[in-house]
Amino acid sequence: MIIADSDNQNNKNGLGLTQDDTVSFLHFLAAEAVSRNLSIGLKNAGEVLPNLTSVVQFSVNEQCVQYSECATFAPMIQAGKPVFHIEYPKGSPGNVAIAIADEVCATTGSGAGSENFSTVIKGMDLDGWVEYCDQSIANTTMMLS
Repeated sequence: MIIADSDNQNNKNGLGLTQDDTVSFLHFLAAEAVSRNLSIGLKNAGEVLPNLTSVVQFSVNEQCVQYSECATFAPMIQAGKPVFHIEYPKGSPGNVAIAIADEVCATTGSGAGSENFSTVIKGMDLDGWVEYCDQSIANTTMMLS
């Protein structure tokens, strides 16, 4: 599996890359991935997603509720492909207010457009703690003895 991340809006590496460069490169990566029997997904990069739904198998989105941009990822759902959605609200891990969890998992307001996403709540340290929209919690942190 390959996950590509793109951020043309904040391109400060001095290379002057454009969205067309990103799309072309991801078409190349997708062809290479498929030739090796791998999947390829796109992380964030909503600005180029409409040009890539035909070549990526999934999308990973971080904080579309916080930034009110969940609808940006609708082309993936419309194409029958999954969107794995992660939010990092205040209080995580373990102390996320119910109102915040409800907002993250809502299908209206800032969560509009996320109704068919696979949504989880994580802490920014990305440890094994995770809360799901059904309010169940899991912790996959490995305990060393």
